[in-house]
Amino acid sequence: MAVKRYKIADIVFDADVKSKYVESLCENYAYSGDTPPAFKADVTKSDIDFEREKDDINSQNYPDCYYESLALFRKLCNYALKNADGFVFHSSAVEVDGMAYLFTAPSGTGKSTHARLWREMLGDKAVMVNDDKPMIRLLGEKFFVYGTPWMGKHALGAPIKSEIKAICIIEQAKGNSIKRISPHEMLFTALNQTIRPDSAEDMDKLLSLLEKLLSSVGLFKLCCNISREAAELSYKTMSGEENEN
Repeated sequence: MAVKRYKIADIVFDADVKSKYVESLCENYAYSGDTPPAFKADVTKSDIDFEREKDDINSQNYPDCYYESLALFRKLCNYALKNADGFVFHSSAVEVDGMAYLFTAPSGTGKSTHARLWREMLGDKAVMVNDDKPMIRLLGEKFFVYGTPWMGKHALGAPIKSEIKAICIIEQAKGNSIKRISPHEMLFTALNQTIRPDSAEDMDKLLSLLEKLLSSVGLFKLCCNISREAAELSYKTMSGEENEN
């Protein structure tokens, strides 16, 4: 293939793309502006093999091009953490009225479904930032979430950024209830939804960013039955609309 230039999470970089799959995956993030690349991502065969070995969920059965995309994502995440106060946060991120709400939970719990219910409920007011692997960056004193090409099985997202207003843990339950939680209560879940770096220095950086994030946005825990009523409850509470009425 060829060297391609991309802009993801406001980071311009070159990538030695080896497959049509990766080229297609990242096409909406192609960049042709004047900003020079911050780094070059060269994905090697050993990088691809490393991703395949880690991939227990898919039983290592996907082709090289899929693992090439994961290796590229890891290189971007490594650069972002070291140089751009950025990290991936496994979640479904929805923008409403210019502010982002992130729903996080173990796979299969229903965060994507809950995000879909928000979009159905709010119509054009709700925009999907990313349904699986958005990037978070600290810019000045505020945290922003960015769309990335890695959007999950439903491929929902856009190359946009939005200031984060709140993060919500979702747990399945028969009824619907929501409460505010502390940064301490959120930290373990948040850490499990990131890519943990290998070095102690980078781990310290990640923990510092997480602590700042959790201290600066609203934090909630939603126990719900994945219904329209649950979406109404979470939106009214997290947006502050409930307090205005």
